[in-house]
Amino acid sequence: MAVDNPTVKWVLIGLAILLLVPVVVMLGMMAISGAGMMSHMAGMMGSSGSGMMSTAAMVLCGAWLALVAGALVFLIVLLARSAKSPDTRDKAA
Repeated sequence: MAVDNPTVKWVLIGLAILLLVPVVVMLGMMAISGAGMMSHMAGMMGSSGSGMMSTAAMVLCGAWLALVAGALVFLIVLLARSAKSPDTRDKAA
């Protein structure tokens, strides 16, 4: 494991969880209300043109958020797994 200090490991896990919360909330907003509300909010932010994000842009944003959420979950699981030190590992296995 890259992090052997348990305090640092749990701090990194906590930070990854804090990063994951807004990503999951944004994915939930997109899933529950659909792309309509999100594109309307983007239009209210003062973007030029019609003020609406295209459907393709919303799909790309959703896919990007899903990839980021998956990567953060993978990082949390990777950090949370307890790696045995080399001297306590079973050498026969």
